[in-house]
Amino acid sequence: MHSSSEITDQILEALEALDHEIQTVLERPSQDRLFQGKRQKKTTSDKATDYLFETKNMSIRHAEEIKATVENKVYTAQPVSYEKQQLVLRFPENLGAEIGEVDLEWENDFVLRRNRERLEQILETPGLHSRLEMLFDADAKRTPSTRDIKKNQQNRDSAVEETVRDAQGRRIYHDGRRNPAQREAIRKAMDTSALFIWGPPGTGKTATLGYIIANYLLRGKKVLFASNTNRAVDVGLLSVRDALFALSAMMEEERICRFGDAALDDPGLVPFLFDRQMEKVAEQKRARAGEGVDLLERRNQLMKKVEELLLGGKKIPGKLEAELTLVDQRIRDLGGQDVLRERLEQAGRVNERSQLKKRMLVATTLAKVCTSDLFQDLSFDAVVVDEGSMANLPYLMVLASHAEHHMVVVGDPMQLPPIAVTDHEDSRDFLEREIFTHVSGASNTSELFAWHDRNPEFTSFFDTQYRLDGSLADVISTVFYEGRLKTASIRQPGAEQIAAGEHHSKNLDLAYHLVDTSRYQPMLTKRTDYKGFLPVNETHQTILIKLIEKLLARGVHASQIGIIVPFRGVVYDLRDRLWKEGMRSVEVGTIHTFQGREKDYILFDTVMTGEQTSSGQKRHYSVRPLDEQKNGMSVPRLLNVAFSRSKKELVVLADMDHIQRVYGNKFLGRLLERIR
Repeated sequence: MHSSSEITDQILEALEALDHEIQTVLERPSQDRLFQGKRQKKTTSDKATDYLFETKNMSIRHAEEIKATVENKVYTAQPVSYEKQQLVLRFPENLGAEIGEVDLEWENDFVLRRNRERLEQILETPGLHSRLEMLFDADAKRTPSTRDIKKNQQNRDSAVEETVRDAQGRRIYHDGRRNPAQREAIRKAMDTSALFIWGPPGTGKTATLGYIIANYLLRGKKVLFASNTNRAVDVGLLSVRDALFALSAMMEEERICRFGDAALDDPGLVPFLFDRQMEKVAEQKRARAGEGVDLLERRNQLMKKVEELLLGGKKIPGKLEAELTLVDQRIRDLGGQDVLRERLEQAGRVNERSQLKKRMLVATTLAKVCTSDLFQDLSFDAVVVDEGSMANLPYLMVLASHAEHHMVVVGDPMQLPPIAVTDHEDSRDFLEREIFTHVSGASNTSELFAWHDRNPEFTSFFDTQYRLDGSLADVISTVFYEGRLKTASIRQPGAEQIAAGEHHSKNLDLAYHLVDTSRYQPMLTKRTDYKGFLPVNETHQTILIKLIEKLLARGVHASQIGIIVPFRGVVYDLRDRLWKEGMRSVEVGTIHTFQGREKDYILFDTVMTGEQTSSGQKRHYSVRPLDEQKNGMSVPRLLNVAFSRSKKELVVLADMDHIQRVYGNKFLGRLLERIR
């Protein structure tokens, strides 16, 4: 168990790491000029309008709000999402079908600085340190006794039954479609102070998360739900709504709120938007303001009629003039227009902090919890974090400080961890360390599973996947999850075999294929006009074009094809090639780009092969993204993401002569031999 002094040390380490990160981001550009912002078809607000821009300026992901200047007029724009070098900005009003040019300014360090301020407050409040113990030591504040937990393990054995109960004998509610591991996770979330749910891709994490939160709400518990992105928050909140509906549980919409900017254009989110709820409260208060409101509104109506008559050169009727005189006299009797307007303004003011406290469920981003003053000193019975393995530890410290009784972290430690930009080695290591490996102390998958096996009362592994084809899932299970991941789905017949005709894996019934390009004797060149590493494998690019053409000829829509490459520079180079070929809708991105997303067909190009030297010889060398000796546990995580993005088929392009020479005894080499 961590002592309070150890928790203090952890907070101090987080503060130091944030200092180094802030120092680095301040050196990066905090302004940009963007062009041709396209208005999005729909928005989740009557007035606010979303515009989509293209930008490669990654610094913008640090912005919480942005000063946007359009034709010399300044607006405060909200960044809704930033994915695939595409930025969605929400403007307070409709600026037409397209924004031709906009100048942006923002604070790179705003979120980091506010995160730091919150940690300082936690450091100075020892009473909150015990809440952080739920995060760093899951056993520190376990609710039931060890005997109760062991006694209740019979639920795990009988979880195939629909009725599952917690340690106090209370029923756990679900839709009857949850598998045993999912049902157990719901029960554990009710029983323990902290729960770590380890869910590989396609194992139903989000749906189960909805039932966990629904069960908390049905027990009268207040819940804070948070995730990294607006989109993930929206998806999670809709999952809660669906769970409540499936359970026929009635809850007033005003008791649930989506705090911040919604990314999804879904009518189901509208009743939960906090800003809309506050507008409704303000309208109700104004409606109760009484005679003063009616008088001011009537005067405005009368004055409008007078102005219209005068503009038309017409005489003001005596009846209209008399009514206006009476209204003005009554307004003077009540103190005059200024006094009434002040009363009206006060009547329309809403104490947002008080309103937020009334909500049983608040759904928002991790950044909003850190940056909004409304969350100061706000406590919840339970805090649930989705995509928790992508959240850095300082964020999670702040989230844990809001949890009185329960902390649930959902994620996959074998997917991509958080990202930091500082060059300070210790600080970068701390900020890129995800919570599962931090709590477990594990340095590889075997140690993670050993930790899980030792602590069944506060860890859950979702062992059944429903998304990937069984053949590909078996590979992923064997290589990344020690063979523990089972498949519930069956490959649908009629799926196109896009690697047919190439030098591929022999079994065409598989949902994965390796195209061994060594027979084409590819050669690597490097672009010298690009700042950074940009390897070019023209042979692989030609094969990719052929594979895409085959898919398109079979009626597959280009938007359902994704190409994954290990290097950002290659993304831009390959995208240019595709655009010239008329394949603009085929998405190209790095492994990080495709985290949390999927396509029907994924083409994973390893790119690397021998590089031609000045003497005409081939030079073979390893690269950081593919070599665990240079990049540690990040390599299996990266490859796991790349291999688990396809819904129908995965094709890997690799020069196996190069792979065997450079990576033969390393993770990549073993993985590709497994699918060869």
